[in-house]
Amino acid sequence: MRILFRAQKKQALTYAEMDTNLGSFFYSSSISDNNLYLHYTSSMEVPVKRDAHVVPLTTGTVQGFDTQIQYNRDGNLAGADGLVYTASKVGINTSADNLTYNLEVSGSIRASEGLLSNSDERLKENIYPIDNALSRVNEIEGVYFNWKDEKDSQVGVIAQQVKKVLPEVVSEDNNSYLSVDYSKLVPLLIEAVNEQSSIIEGLEKRIAKLEE
Repeated sequence: MRILFRAQKKQALTYAEMDTNLGSFFYSSSISDNNLYLHYTSSMEVPVKRDAHVVPLTTGTVQGFDTQIQYNRDGNLAGADGLVYTASKVGINTSADNLTYNLEVSGSIRASEGLLSNSDERLKENIYPIDNALSRVNEIEGVYFNWKDEKDSQVGVIAQQVKKVLPEVVSEDNNSYLSVDYSKLVPLLIEAVNEQSSIIEGLEKRIAKLEE
């Protein structure tokens, strides 16, 4: 929302402007020491006389389109150090410089319902099966590991291995670190099982002929 200040208009705001505009309650604004100051004034229409309202701004982004303000659900900054919003991106327990994707969370996510992705056939074209799925799976290791800054054991895959055989499920962030969309590994595993089933079925038929 654009704020129209009295000092900016150089005359009193109209009643319509006062009803719809936050600036009707403030005379002017200023920025100092990475803080945005909204200066109150006192008049017959707005009888407010108090110290300026202060909105802290993230260091290094005190002006321009990328201005970031940290906040919490109560509308203030208390306890909101881990939340960063900039442009169309939101980060939790990360920094604005590290934001690559629309939502980035450093930590666990829990949902009461499933995380869904569009998959309707009517939205797709150029559909064809994944080839050599079994051989691709054989190039990927399932491993135990722990993150360098944590001690708890985890299970997963190595993104560099996955990128060699299925680059479509690997993405790279602003710092050149790779991430894997584990949900998109499922189609590869399904096709690998289908290939394996075909191999087993062929072997069973050969064994049946030999036994005859």
